[in-house]
Amino acid sequence: MNTTMFVYGSELQGRGHVTTTDLQFGSLTTIIGIVAFIGGLLNLYLIKKLKMFHSAFGFFWGARTAGELGIDFVYLAYTGPVTILQVANIPARIGIFFYHFGFAFTYIQCVMHWAIALNRLVAVWLPLRYGRIFNKKLCITVVVFICVKAIAIVALFIVFPCNHLGYSPRFHANVFVKCSPYLNRDYSLIAPILYKVCFSVLCSGTGIINFVTFTKIAYIRITSKAAYNQRDFKRDVRLFTVGVVQDVVMVGIVAYTVYVNNAQNISDTGILVSYDGLVFINIVNTISMVFFNPECRRSLFQTATKISSISGTVEPGQSATAAERST
Repeated sequence: MNTTMFVYGSELQGRGHVTTTDLQFGSLTTIIGIVAFIGGLLNLYLIKKLKMFHSAFGFFWGARTAGELGIDFVYLAYTGPVTILQVANIPARIGIFFYHFGFAFTYIQCVMHWAIALNRLVAVWLPLRYGRIFNKKLCITVVVFICVKAIAIVALFIVFPCNHLGYSPRFHANVFVKCSPYLNRDYSLIAPILYKVCFSVLCSGTGIINFVTFTKIAYIRITSKAAYNQRDFKRDVRLFTVGVVQDVVMVGIVAYTVYVNNAQNISDTGILVSYDGLVFINIVNTISMVFFNPECRRSLFQTATKISSISGTVEPGQSATAAERST
């Protein structure tokens, strides 16, 4: 390599002009980020408003949603806009910062997904001990530990030099940032290991936990109809289903991403799905939360009818009737 031409962070610069693909990819990434961010705020609203989420599950779900919001923010505030604009003088520190910022929140989301699966396992297998196991002190300790660990993991990129990554507007993906013209590698030594641990070990662990939980649900369904039809148990099943839906989508996206990353010829669609897929999971999170929980649907419907009633489009009596029908 010609050392006189080396510019640190050149991998993170735009091409200086915008192509149709840049506009399409950047616009879609920004829109997905905005939709996912709004969905995350809706999740937090439902968690705060509904009493059923004032529990260990709701606390964990809120912590995971906070992780999702951090990722969504990176997409809507940085990744999407710089892809559309193709700025050619982006400071390297900014590109690297947004990568580390997003990675920390990705790690929080990933580990909290595992914690939620474990929470549902205890709720189904040990319902009488659930409250004592998942007490307030334990829940706070778990979330704080995960957040501190996320910061410590990101610090590894600083402790071990020449391992930084950042988003490249030209390639529409995260790329390795070379720190010296004399470096004989073009990849990070840390990132692949961290991704394998998070997306392989934790995803696999979550799948195993969910399978064990499912076997208990199936056993109760077969052996005790009365227990299965209890309100609290059916609610636990719904909350378990919400986690499983996102787990299945996550595994699918991760598997496709691994396939794309190992393919020799990657299409624009492949790049789009592999990069934006993570935030698409967050959108599925909100949809599944509302779809599988009638309490969420009733809450949102009642709020919508109240707004319509105030605006004069729906009479108060009609709103009450509609709300009663929805229940």
